[in-house]
Amino acid sequence: MTEKEKIFGDIDKIIETVDRFKIEPIFSEEKSKRQNKTVSTLPDNNEILRTLSHLIAFSQNSNSEIVEQVLKSGEFDKAFEDFKINEVVKLNPCDIADKHWGSIKGIRQQAKLFHIVSLARKIKNIGSFADILNQTNIPKTIKTDTDIKNFWLGFDKLLATLKDNKIPFFQSTTSLLHFLLDIGYDCVKPDLVVMKVAKKLNIVDNETGDKNFRKTVKFIQEYSVDRKIRPSIIDFYFLIDEGQMGAKKFVKSEFYKNTI
Repeated sequence: MTEKEKIFGDIDKIIETVDRFKIEPIFSEEKSKRQNKTVSTLPDNNEILRTLSHLIAFSQNSNSEIVEQVLKSGEFDKAFEDFKINEVVKLNPCDIADKHWGSIKGIRQQAKLFHIVSLARKIKNIGSFADILNQTNIPKTIKTDTDIKNFWLGFDKLLATLKDNKIPFFQSTTSLLHFLLDIGYDCVKPDLVVMKVAKKLNIVDNETGDKNFRKTVKFIQEYSVDRKIRPSIIDFYFLIDEGQMGAKKFVKSEFYKNTI
C-alpha cells in the first residue's frame, strides 16, 4: 500500500465515523447543498461583490456562527446598499461604521468595511469580473487528473490577474480558493481547521505556508476524483472532524467525546 492509498483509507474512516454520529435532517441537507452547488452562469458584478464581501466578513478567524447570524439578519447587506456596485463605490467606510456597526459588529474588524468599499471600486475599474474568470478556463467540475492540472493552471492565471489589478483580500491562495469554492468550483478552502486535519493525516508536515495549502487542496481533489465525491463534501467532513464552530451542530456531541 502506498502512502497515498493509506491516507485515502484514513479519509474513508473519517467519513464513516462522522456518518455514525450525524444529526438528521440538517446533516443531509448541508451535504446535499454542497453536492448540488455548481458553477452555471457566472453572476454579475453586483453578485460577485456580495459573494466576495460575505467571504471577507468570515475572514481573519472570525467566529463563523456569529458571522452567519449577522449575514442572515440582512443588516450587513443593508449597510452596503444591497451590494449595488454603483452605490457601494460612493460609500465612506467611516459612515458605514457610524451608522451600522452596532448591528454588524459580529464580523469583528471595522477594517473590513474599508476593504469592501475598496474592493467595489477595483471591480468596477476592471469591468466584468465574470469575463476575467471565464478567460482562465478553470474547469467548472473536476473528474480527471487532467482537470486537476488545468484547475491549477487557471487558478494561477486568475491569481496573477487579481494581483496585477491590486484586488484587496483576494490575492492569496486561501482567500481565492474560498471564493471559487463558494461559487461552486471543485476545491476547498485550506483554512486552519482543514489544515489541522491535513497535518493529522500526514498530507503535509506543516499547517502553514502556501506550498502546504496547495498540496492539501490538490490531494483532496485527487481523493475526490478517485472516490467520485466532490471536494466540497470532503471539506464538510474535515470541518466536522476538527470541530469547526459552525460545523459541530451537524453531529451528536458524543462524536467529539469519542474522537477528540
